[in-house]
Amino acid sequence: MSDEQIERKSNICEEAPVDLILNGQKLITFMCTPMNLNELAVGHLYSRRLIRKVEDILTLAACEDMKKIYVMTSNKINEDVYSVASVLTSSCGSGAIFTEKILNDAKNDSIYSIAVEKLKERSIEMLRKAELYKKMGGMHCACLSDGNEITILREDIGRHNAVDKIIGRGLFQGIDFYKTIIFTTGRISLDMVLKAAAAGFPIIVSRSIPSNLALDLAEKLGITIVGRVVSSQPIIYTHSQRVICKEEDRLMNECM
Repeated sequence: MSDEQIERKSNICEEAPVDLILNGQKLITFMCTPMNLNELAVGHLYSRRLIRKVEDILTLAACEDMKKIYVMTSNKINEDVYSVASVLTSSCGSGAIFTEKILNDAKNDSIYSIAVEKLKERSIEMLRKAELYKKMGGMHCACLSDGNEITILREDIGRHNAVDKIIGRGLFQGIDFYKTIIFTTGRISLDMVLKAAAAGFPIIVSRSIPSNLALDLAEKLGITIVGRVVSSQPIIYTHSQRVICKEEDRLMNECM
């Protein structure tokens, strides 16, 4: 193998099937970058409200060689959850089923606010610190921030996986999600809003744009969505009261 071939191979994004075994039964297969797997599992379970706190987990073990994550919980898991077990490709969402009660409980009334300049600064910082993205491209990055600094940053071939990982890490660190922002490099889809709502995040920020269904749900659940954040004119799509703008920026957003 030539040096050029070795270099090309080292710059390929890693994607692998990883099974999540919950209380002895297979729940889901992630198609993901096989790193930070404990965080991936915990974030996924939390964003689907299958656990409500880290203490619900009795045992947690990730075997990267076997591509499996084993979780035992103290709370009973409804058998219906396993009936929708599937493969989560790196490009799709969780496929989680949210009842009307869960959606009502997920409404966010956080009064947290932040200047739009801070959102842009943290987004640029996230891209600067995304080592895998800078090395090979084709990766997604997500981070948590209080607006002043990035507290957690994770990368994955799937944008939803990256978000699950930062949620899981945030739970381990005891971060208050109601005063924390999700930053992502990916588009903001319906499933992304569901994850944020279930976890309690008031603001989602992306360099990309949201879908129409994501906007409809964010409006209903009280979540602020900011898109095209690294552009000259970020767009505040929903619940703009949380984002402090200069007067000219505010007027521009009101016209959109």
